Amino acid sequence: MATTSLWHIEGSLNDLIKYVENPDKTVEVKDAPSDLSNLFRYVTRDDKTVDKQYVTAINCVTEIALKQMIMTKKQFNKTTGYIAWHGYQSFNFCNELYARDTAKKIKSTMKMKAERGEHLTGVPPHGYMKDPNNKGKWIIDEPAAEAVRYIFNLCAKGYGPSQIEKILRREKKHMTPTAYRCQKKGKSLPLEPYKWSHHSVSSMLENIDYTGCTENYKTVSKNYRSKKRMDNPKENRLLFENTQPAIIDKETFATVQEIRSHKHRPTKTGKLSLFSGKVFCADCGAKLYFNTSNDWDENLESFTCSNYRSNTGTCSCHYIRNITLTNLVFKHLQNVLSYVQQFEEAFVDKEIEKANAEHFAAVKKAKKDIVNLQTRCDNLDELFKRLYEDMVSGRISNERFDMMSADYETEQKSIKEEIARLQDLINSGEQEQYDLNQFLKNVRKYTDPEALTAEMVNDLIDKIVVHAPDKSSGHRKQKIDIYYKAIGITNIADDEDLEKIHPQKQPA
Repeated sequence: MATTSLWHIEGSLNDLIKYVENPDKTVEVKDAPSDLSNLFRYVTRDDKTVDKQYVTAINCVTEIALKQMIMTKKQFNKTTGYIAWHGYQSFNFCNELYARDTAKKIKSTMKMKAERGEHLTGVPPHGYMKDPNNKGKWIIDEPAAEAVRYIFNLCAKGYGPSQIEKILRREKKHMTPTAYRCQKKGKSLPLEPYKWSHHSVSSMLENIDYTGCTENYKTVSKNYRSKKRMDNPKENRLLFENTQPAIIDKETFATVQEIRSHKHRPTKTGKLSLFSGKVFCADCGAKLYFNTSNDWDENLESFTCSNYRSNTGTCSCHYIRNITLTNLVFKHLQNVLSYVQQFEEAFVDKEIEKANAEHFAAVKKAKKDIVNLQTRCDNLDELFKRLYEDMVSGRISNERFDMMSADYETEQKSIKEEIARLQDLINSGEQEQYDLNQFLKNVRKYTDPEALTAEMVNDLIDKIVVHAPDKSSGHRKQKIDIYYKAIGITNIADDEDLEKIHPQKQPA
């Protein structure tokens, strides 16, 4: 805070100039008080500002100000009364330090609450309400929770936030969070109580609190002066599980996040493909774009490589019709479902054996790489010590030392990050087992399906890789690879293999 004012001067101009240039009132601030208890000791000091740092002049030059003012007096024959005006600006640190001290106390209190797993927000997300018996706990608000479940189910079926927003507006079954709160409190409703926004839907789909968890420190501010909140990196957040009843199960939430990771622009026609965001080119690895039109029937809808632009891109077309891809995937998926459901035990044994073999090979290589990387990291420490000794002894310059030490530090940082990644790979066995169990749980959901659905694709299929067509035989042949979640590419056993595996379970 600052106070600005003017006062009139009578008497000698020379006294005024001496006062303005007096170094005793303008000395550099070496340190500011750390709290309010030191404030009054601070303001009584004489050495608080910089020597003449804030002295300036208007319509005159500071070095000859006195001479110019005397000339001005003579020019206007001003010898009595007010001979000048003196302006000053006084900086008041009281409010600033009070705000900083208060912010530190609030931050300390919020940190303790966050580390205990308590909710930091005063308003629960849509679908929850405060427990009347314990304001620190959340319970499910069932009417609002129905809207949350409906939005997550729509996303699991392949609809994006913009499309979900339009569906909610059109159906007019679920009010917006603001309108719902107004209704509960008996206030007048907004003009459009069913006008959902894209941002509201997106925020809801990304809120992990709906799984029964509490995630603190989602956002941070730069300092206590800034009102703007910034997203906090995931690794800096605190996550506490089972702090309130779950509205969305973790499997559904994970499916939605996986779908959201493949964000794509909706077509102008509003048509959707079951495989949007999941079809990739075998040659360049880019996504395949879904091509459609209002004038086309489903037989004309197709996929083409995103890097193909009328033979001007970096890849070939990789054209495949949507209906052809749907039929191929559905037929293969039916075989997988039938096989796994009939011979689940043999399937699990086979996948665990394959996963163990792959994991063992990956772990073996990772352990070897970790040893090599750790050796290099230790060598860098020794090199840095020698480099420092050379700098102290004068064999290399300070500039050379700074450049080389920066290179060593950058290399060492990347090595440590790679070691951490390889260590996570070594410890990933339990996660692979969980993924397999989740895949089996999803398989049991679909018994003899009659048609392929978006929910089925999102639950079971990770990605589909389309190869370029082969016309060498005179006929167009095209290969696709279907990667299932947790198991990757799988080869379904034929009837003879099934008989060898479990003859007693073979249907008559």
